[in-house]
Amino acid sequence: MRAYLDRRVRQLIRRGVKSGLIEGSNLWLSIGALAWLFRFLTRKSAPQVTIERLRLGESVVVSHVPAPPRSRRAKKKAAKQLAKQERSQAKRQAKMASSRRYVRSAARAASEQAAEQEALSRKADRAAKKHSRRKRRVSGEHIGEGDVEATA
Repeated sequence: MRAYLDRRVRQLIRRGVKSGLIEGSNLWLSIGALAWLFRFLTRKSAPQVTIERLRLGESVVVSHVPAPPRSRRAKKKAAKQLAKQERSQAKRQAKMASSRRYVRSAARAASEQAAEQEALSRKADRAAKKHSRRKRRVSGEHIGEGDVEATA
């Protein structure tokens, strides 16, 4: 509703300037002036969030997040832009995935990862075998796998 009123007030101001100042109509000049006064008085100021002093080592990050679209037309336009960006990103990704360089680098990374996993599994197997073969002695007797060593 606010956007609708704002648009109508802007139209009245525009018509008041055109018909009142340029064409010389006193009625439209007064309507335009009242519309401008209404718009000026109903304007909202931007809210101030916080005021703090920074200590040594602190920093501030300022970013701009655009307001979400309000009208149906703006929402539709934003959805179209998002879909277009997604399509172009998918197209770029498909083009990159089909390149030989990308395929080779992906295969190289996969083989390196497989080799790393293989090395880790071999290391774990060796540690398990070493642990199971270890014989512990307590006063000259061999201890089996399930027995526990007691030390004093």
